[in-house]
Amino acid sequence: MQKTLVVLVTCLRTGDSPCPLFENTKIINQPADFTTLTATYTNAATSFIQKNTAAKTPFYLYFAYQHTHHPQFASQQFRNSSIRGTFGDSLSELDWSVGKIFETLQTTGVAENTFVFFTADNGPSLTRQVRGGNQGLLKCGKGTTYEGGMRVPAIAWWPKMVKPGKTMEMAATVDVFVTIVMMGGGKVPTDRPIDGFNMASVLLEGGKSLRDVYYYYPFGPSPSDGVFAIRNQQYKAHFFTKGGLAGKPYRDQDCWGSTPKTKHDPPLLFDLLTDPSERFPLKGEEYNETIQQFINMAKQFNEEMTWHDSEIHGSSSSAMPCCNPGCSPFPSCCTCSHTTTQLYNFSPALEFL
Repeated sequence: MQKTLVVLVTCLRTGDSPCPLFENTKIINQPADFTTLTATYTNAATSFIQKNTAAKTPFYLYFAYQHTHHPQFASQQFRNSSIRGTFGDSLSELDWSVGKIFETLQTTGVAENTFVFFTADNGPSLTRQVRGGNQGLLKCGKGTTYEGGMRVPAIAWWPKMVKPGKTMEMAATVDVFVTIVMMGGGKVPTDRPIDGFNMASVLLEGGKSLRDVYYYYPFGPSPSDGVFAIRNQQYKAHFFTKGGLAGKPYRDQDCWGSTPKTKHDPPLLFDLLTDPSERFPLKGEEYNETIQQFINMAKQFNEEMTWHDSEIHGSSSSAMPCCNPGCSPFPSCCTCSHTTTQLYNFSPALEFL
């Protein structure tokens, strides 16, 4: 496999070393320059595609953008390029970068044989208000187990294989692993539990999803609480709810960070097809059987869940990335810059597609 890039955004915590940009195990910039980061990423990604296609080597490219996450930024060429402010500027640069990836797939002649999947990891960060994104009619945002925090859009692309259209079938990002392994002719490991399902029936055939259940956990889950919510087909049951990252300016108090965890017994039941905003809990004897099914599902799932000790405990300066090991004063001395122009043939002159 060709070299790839990963950025570790650890510089936002007080006392951490400046945010580094890695090429494999080598720090090439510290702190990373956000104003050139997307172009650097994009040049590395397109070069990766070009080298593998020239060698006729099958490839897998995982491209995790910083956009439109906080801290929000855009390169000089995209500053003040939209009416949506900084959020729109960063989104414009994201759009440009995705366009460059597709352009490279076309020019290298592998577009017809390449599966592309584009999605997000969570809903909008409401604490950033207008710069945090918008969840539309869904309730709350990032940091909650409401639909606004968990449900995200996805786009699949594979010429002549994925037919244009849309689907309401249920899928999850944990399904991506199983899907691409099986699409590539590989075998899914059988020596451990695998949570994902193959999405090929939905993507390639326009059929039904193999997934009809999804289990929701909060930020910082615990065995004592277990699963927070469960979706089964169109119904969703909340066993616990708590606030997320929103502050008091946000209109829905359920989403505030100060809103404490609340246990619901029986669980709150919603029909997401008729009430995607989770505003009106279903009540009445006609739903007793459905609620009991959810209670049984939660009990079984919690009993079968195996919990392991977290590998994230405390902090240690020895674990902080530093391009000048042993320097002083630490960590502010951890600074270096290797010219990305030589590494990635970066041109500061960007063009709009």
